[in-house]
Amino acid sequence: MRLRLRPGPAREDEEADADGQSHGTVRDDWGVLAYLILFYRRGARLARRCWWLPSWTFAAVTQLPALLAVAWLVPGTAILLAGRLLPRPMMIIFVPLAVALCYFAMRRLPVRWPAFGPLDAASAAVVDPAASASSDAAVSTLVTDVPGPGRRRGPVPVVALLATVAIAAGFGFWQARYGSQQVFAVGDPSVYLQYGYWIAEHGTARIPTTASAFGSASGLVFSSPGYFVSGSSITPGFLPGLPLVLAAGTWLGGIGGALLMPAVLGGCAVLSFAGLVGRLAGARWAPAGALVLAVCLPEIYVSRAPFSEPLVQVLLFGGLCLFIDSLCLREGARDRVVDGGLGGALGDVFGGVFGEGLALAGLGGLALGLTVLASVGSLSLLLPVFPVLAVLFVARRPQAGPLGIGLFLGIGIGLATALVLARSYLSTVSSELHVFGLCAAGFGLLTALVAPLALPGARDRVRGVFRGRAHLVGLDGNVVSFPSPSGVLQGLAIALPVLALVGLAIRPYLQTVRGQASPTIIRMVAALQRMAGLPVDGQRQYYEQSLNWVVWYLGVPAVLLACAGAAVLGRRWVRATFDWRSSPEGRSSVEAARMWALPFLIIAWSAATMLWDPAVAPWQPWASHRLVPVVLPGLVLLGVWVSSRLTGHAVTLGASRWTVTLVSCCCVLALTIPSLVTSVNPGLTAQPSVGPHSSGLSKFVSRVRLRGVAGSSAYGGSVAATSALCAAIGPSASVLFVSAATAAEFAPVVRDVCGQPAATVTAAPSAPSLPASAAIERAMTSIEKTGRKPVLLGSSKAGLSLFGAVPSRVFTLSTSQDPEVLTGPPAGLWPVTYTLWMASPLG
Repeated sequence: MRLRLRPGPAREDEEADADGQSHGTVRDDWGVLAYLILFYRRGARLARRCWWLPSWTFAAVTQLPALLAVAWLVPGTAILLAGRLLPRPMMIIFVPLAVALCYFAMRRLPVRWPAFGPLDAASAAVVDPAASASSDAAVSTLVTDVPGPGRRRGPVPVVALLATVAIAAGFGFWQARYGSQQVFAVGDPSVYLQYGYWIAEHGTARIPTTASAFGSASGLVFSSPGYFVSGSSITPGFLPGLPLVLAAGTWLGGIGGALLMPAVLGGCAVLSFAGLVGRLAGARWAPAGALVLAVCLPEIYVSRAPFSEPLVQVLLFGGLCLFIDSLCLREGARDRVVDGGLGGALGDVFGGVFGEGLALAGLGGLALGLTVLASVGSLSLLLPVFPVLAVLFVARRPQAGPLGIGLFLGIGIGLATALVLARSYLSTVSSELHVFGLCAAGFGLLTALVAPLALPGARDRVRGVFRGRAHLVGLDGNVVSFPSPSGVLQGLAIALPVLALVGLAIRPYLQTVRGQASPTIIRMVAALQRMAGLPVDGQRQYYEQSLNWVVWYLGVPAVLLACAGAAVLGRRWVRATFDWRSSPEGRSSVEAARMWALPFLIIAWSAATMLWDPAVAPWQPWASHRLVPVVLPGLVLLGVWVSSRLTGHAVTLGASRWTVTLVSCCCVLALTIPSLVTSVNPGLTAQPSVGPHSSGLSKFVSRVRLRGVAGSSAYGGSVAATSALCAAIGPSASVLFVSAATAAEFAPVVRDVCGQPAATVTAAPSAPSLPASAAIERAMTSIEKTGRKPVLLGSSKAGLSLFGAVPSRVFTLSTSQDPEVLTGPPAGLWPVTYTLWMASPLG
């Protein structure tokens, strides 16, 4: 029997009860309740009808950062190469291109992704019983049909979608709140920032030396760390991928807007990584993956200053998400055309060209290739793509062609831009490119070995060989069976991650890596060793401690879970490739293995190469930025996947919902707490900051202090100091630096931000014995003859008092800088003071 409540107007002539209450009020309450029940029923009905919407939104939102990055970088690079980078043409091209890319990528998306066996489906049924009641017709339209029950995860819960977006947005706001103002400190972030500011203001990557502004003065040096002189122009020593993004921030808000872009990229990187976690480990674990990555100190470090790693992550993880989605769309399905006429004709044309997930595969390959435009070191990350591409061609997958075209197009754009704009920079990394060439040759040989599998029947014969067993009949008539090659490979897949972990753990006791050749880094390492009371050996590189670097930032539980995940996944991938018919998961193991193949190979290859030879200056947290693009997120992904499997096992064993929730929470806490402690470094002060009558809990909370890098901002006040410097120099000035150390910190700022020519005075080649003071006086006289104002800059008053001018202090900035530690994670920022003096004969 169903009770129907019909709300009606209350009668005005109701008589009050003895206690003063009215029957009309009661009927009004029943009417409101009826409306609420009706609203709930309609909402539940709508939710059942649109069950796919959260899943589609999750897939679209996690693809969006990579699509926007592609739409911005491709035309931006072309316009920058032409020397005409302006905000209006960029927006005219970017907006319609972004809309078009989003349309072709998002009009058909999977709402469920394959899983290894029924564990994920069982856990989904416990968490969300309504997941199994979704419409089969909608599933057949949007996802690939796989025979057998429990082969695909349930739809994405709304809570998981909202939590993922909230964590990514919160991470971005957190980074913006404690952003680093690294404007004139020596390092990659400051060069990236000044590069982006220059191209935003001038539209070209060529910075003129403006030697004519110094007259006939000789012995001038225009280069500085991160910049190379080529003819009459200066070129920054990096590729323009990140500077193009910083230029957008500069157009929106000046140098402050450019400093906000790292936080935006960091939030987008966390969101893209959460999308990859949701596709491979389950959407319910996407918030956990985003949270673990967001509290990891290296991720925080590179998202507060202009580093290229967050942009690489956006393109890499977004490209992998696009490629995985292209594999999950049903083969042979055509997009339905809604409108007729011209729209229908266009739909027919583009439906055949971009249908069946081909647009997703092509855009995924383009995003992966464009990682080279952000960092030339990404070439190494992309090497595992080539054998996977060969396998796709051998298997005659329709995604192979678009993936290869997009990949080579993106790599071609990056390399062509590097040859035109950063040729001098490529010469400085020639040794790394040589190692890359050797690795590329090895992967090319592996790719060539895959090609014969395209012959008719070759794959079946190879599978038969790997599944077959050799038998040996002894003299006594007993038959000895040897394991099949497939079984041997499965055993190796389990053993290799464990052996690699053990080898990296004992490496510090067996090897001390030396071989540093840079004099600057040798002096810096020696100084840090003296400061820490360590034996002085400037040539030490500390690469044998690479596993300790990972443990410092992720913790032992995450490393152990990632090792277990690599072993289990490797075994499952081998079994799905050579012996899937004997697998208990059946055909679904092939679908899941196909999804995991490319991410797993990229993670394994990057972890092996980066942990063996990080190729970076060894102090922390600077060295940790090499682990950010793949190593740390990859280990987090593997650890989260193992956590999802443990939860699935708890479900299959008949555990209650509370037990499953407890197991999930324990796994997430084990992954999160070590990283969070390293990032914030909590501690207690001696005295509470509340009154004596406060409660004990209030006193304890008031004593807690977050002393770590995550809770403080570096280089604060640098933007104001830069404005003061530009105002003090004024227009029509030619700036001379009296020392190379001061020029290394402030010459790019004067040249790129203030827009005035700058140089360092050295002894002229024609008169090497000429004193520095005489050389500077001659240069000042030469500048005055050109009608410009000579300006001297130095770090002390005494250094400028010898040139016939009264020095004045431009600024003294007492702030904090990033720490530099050799034997442990950084515990907090270090204090630093910048002082700049100026002298001008005409002022």
